[in-house]
Amino acid sequence: MNLREIIMDAIKYPLSDTRKFLIFCVLIILMSLSTILPSYGLKNDTLTLILSLVTLIVSFIVLGYSVDVIKGGVEGDEILPDFDYVKQFVNGIKALILDIIYFIIPAVIIIIVASASGLFTSFTEIVYASIDAISNGASDFTMIMAAVPQSTMATFTNALTVTLIIGIILFIIFSLMAFTGLVRFAKSGSGIEGLRFKQILKDMSKVGFVKIIVTLIVIYIIAFALAVVIGLIGLIPYIGVFIGMFIGIPFIMLFLYRAIGLLYADAY
Repeated sequence: MNLREIIMDAIKYPLSDTRKFLIFCVLIILMSLSTILPSYGLKNDTLTLILSLVTLIVSFIVLGYSVDVIKGGVEGDEILPDFDYVKQFVNGIKALILDIIYFIIPAVIIIIVASASGLFTSFTEIVYASIDAISNGASDFTMIMAAVPQSTMATFTNALTVTLIIGIILFIIFSLMAFTGLVRFAKSGSGIEGLRFKQILKDMSKVGFVKIIVTLIVIYIIAFALAVVIGLIGLIPYIGVFIGMFIGIPFIMLFLYRAIGLLYADAY
C-alpha cells in the first residue's frame, strides 16, 4: 500500500465497528479513572489503590488490543478485532516487556559511551569546582563557570556532544526496530519473534527504510493535528472534555496502530 492508501484506510478504520469502538472508548475511560476521580475531590486510600489496580489491568488490555489491531492491519482485516480480555492482557504485558528491552539496549550503550568519553568524570569535576567557587564567594553563574578549568569544560562539552549524537542515532534505529519487532510479535503471537534482530532488519528492508521513516513521520504529524483538534473540542463547556478525551484519544490510538500494521503488510 502507498502512503495515501494507508492514511485513508487508518482514518476510516476506528469506526469500522461502532460497538467495538465504543467498548474501546469505555476501556480508555476505565484506564483514566485513577486520574479523573481524584481531580474531582474523590480521595481515599482504598479507592486510590483500587483505581490504580484497575488502571494497570486495563492498560495492559488496551495495549494487547492495540497489538491485535496491528495484526489486523498486517493481515488485511477490514474491521476492529474481537475482544479477548485475558489474551489481550497477557499480550499487553509481553508488548511492554519488548518495549523495555528495546529501551534498555540503547540506554546501556549510551551509558558506556558517556563513561568512556569522560562525560561523568568531567561533570563531577565541574560540580566540585562550582561548589568550591561558591564557598569562596562566587555569587553569579559567570564567576562560578570561570572557576571551572577550561580543559574540564572542553572535555565535558565534547563528551556531551558525542553522547547526544550517538544517543539520537541509537534512538532512531532502535525505535524503528521496536516498531518492527512489535509487528512481528503481533503477527506471530511470540515475544521471541519480536527480538529476532536479523529477521527484523529483513522485514524493514522489504518494506523500505525510507518508506517506514516517512510514513511514521506523516502518521504522527496527523495524530498531532488530531490531538490539536481534540484540544479545541475540549474547550466546549461540559461535554468537550468528555468527547475529546474519551472518544478522540481512542480514535487516535486506533488510527496509529492500524497505520503501523498496514505499513508492514508488504513484509509478509
